[in-house]
Amino acid sequence: MTLRGENERVLAARVPALVAAIAAAEVPPTHVIAQAASGAPLLTVAGVPLQHRGDPAQDGVRWARGAADRLAAAAATRAVVVGLGLGYHVEALAARFAGTIVVVEPDLAIWRVALATRDLSALLARIEIVTSIEPPATSEPGAGDTVGAPSEARSSGTGRRLRAGERTRVLGYAPALLVPGDAYRRALTAWQASATHLGMRLKILVVSPMYGGSWPIAGYAARALATLGHETHLLDLSPFHDAFRALERFGARRARRSALENRYCETLGDGVVAAVEAIEPDVVLALAQAPLGPAALDAIAAAGAVRVLWFVEDYRVLTYWREVAAHYDYVFTIQEDECLAALGAVTAARVAYLPCGFDPEIHRPLSLDAAARAEYASEVAFVGAGYRNRRLAFRRFLDTDFRIWGSDWAGAADLGRVVQRGGARITTEESVRIFNAVDVNLNLHSSTYHDGVDPRGDFVNPRTFELAGCGAFQVVDRRSLLPPLFDERELAIAATVADMRELTRHYLAHPEERVAMADRARRRALAEHTYGHRVERLLGTVIGHEQDRFLGRARLATVGDVVRSEGRNALGRFLDRFDPTTPFALDRLVASIVEHDGALEEPEAILLFLHQFDEMYLREYRA
Repeated sequence: MTLRGENERVLAARVPALVAAIAAAEVPPTHVIAQAASGAPLLTVAGVPLQHRGDPAQDGVRWARGAADRLAAAAATRAVVVGLGLGYHVEALAARFAGTIVVVEPDLAIWRVALATRDLSALLARIEIVTSIEPPATSEPGAGDTVGAPSEARSSGTGRRLRAGERTRVLGYAPALLVPGDAYRRALTAWQASATHLGMRLKILVVSPMYGGSWPIAGYAARALATLGHETHLLDLSPFHDAFRALERFGARRARRSALENRYCETLGDGVVAAVEAIEPDVVLALAQAPLGPAALDAIAAAGAVRVLWFVEDYRVLTYWREVAAHYDYVFTIQEDECLAALGAVTAARVAYLPCGFDPEIHRPLSLDAAARAEYASEVAFVGAGYRNRRLAFRRFLDTDFRIWGSDWAGAADLGRVVQRGGARITTEESVRIFNAVDVNLNLHSSTYHDGVDPRGDFVNPRTFELAGCGAFQVVDRRSLLPPLFDERELAIAATVADMRELTRHYLAHPEERVAMADRARRRALAEHTYGHRVERLLGTVIGHEQDRFLGRARLATVGDVVRSEGRNALGRFLDRFDPTTPFALDRLVASIVEHDGALEEPEAILLFLHQFDEMYLREYRA
């Protein structure tokens, strides 16, 4: 029997559909088999050798030694290896690590080449296989297998879904990460960001600013992090904004007022530190303009949390990052190149580009009734603040059925008749209704130093993604960072205000084109631009560097830990209703018991008694 035949026989005994999918895969000319100096087979993909050119087997042993040390240090029971190559490194790891090994290799052509080139039969009997970029569904033992269509995630080896809650160390195979395209990096990020698949539920504190465009993003990010399975706390500082504004009543001169505002923000920073001490998070994620100065950030670090800043503002306009960037561990920005270079000059933090996104639970298509359409509909509209460039540009639209919604339009005399509600602030919910009711939504990025379209405009504002998420048509000004995110089949992109006017006129006259473009933009947004995508990438980056630190940190036992130790007794059966990554804590369990109807089971009665005893006699001594 050939190598391929024997490998397929072993694999078919577990996952026959996967064998068929691999056999059907075409091997492109970019996948080349050669011979290493040692005589062993060597696979190169798109010019990237996936093994050492000298001795692939020995190089695999070296990789496995380091990987085994990292697994032991983390007390991991499962290793996830992203990238198969020809399997040398995985074979060497299997000889050193007794736990579960999951191999994530999304390229079926590589599986086909590997099965035809090397005897992997023993390895195939030992490992779990995942051929999708996204991690597959998880369950506790006893679930059915995950075999399905070729594009679905599969596991072989046990023939069951991957078990949730196992203590997992994700290992990227460096040569695979160098292959052109982002499939391997996306897979690595997805595994590292998911609490369920990582077997570790991080505790994350999201800190909002008091006000501004980044304030709602804090809530969107917190919701997305919770969806990934992490224990997420949102510290919403907007209730403190009124008091901050009230400082004006002292009538202080500029210098004195600035000192008062700084002291107020320092007090809020102390409050955030107090929250960190109480919650004990693994990660503190601060949005731009969160009131955290160097002293507060240093105190957060001393408490053991990783400090992350998502700077969703124009770095040229808000420059306070110069004072605080050095006190963060990670800084993510919505601008590249000059911005990243400027940050790199003042901080040793890891800096990376991360654009805004949208929340599909909020920004979605709506069916509006006649009353809502009467209130919000128009041919053309803009939602946002009255920056100078917008005041000048929007005069050109006064001959259309045009409405402006939002604040800071006072003094814009020519536009006064189209500003709605006297320039009152518009809630997020109303913005979504407006987006859905309008034929052409104008999206002109703000600028305080250019008339009309900013020729240096780079970052893409949240409105771009939110409009797309709503399935709403938009005319947007050209931005240097827009092309990788959307193209001109999805958005009407204007280089000048005159272009915006001409595009608006065209698409008002061609509603069928408008609807088709908006639909394509929504599909693209859902596939690539939700806040779920963004925080997965953010967290994947952080965990990629801090994984061992997080795994080594003392944390509460999870429900999954207890189920595995208790087995299928009464307590184990009761705990089956919970996500395995949920902390095994009285408050969490009792809240679930109270929500259920019917007679109490024995474990439920015991937990209720312990909770009551804790409240009556023990809690005050821990306070």
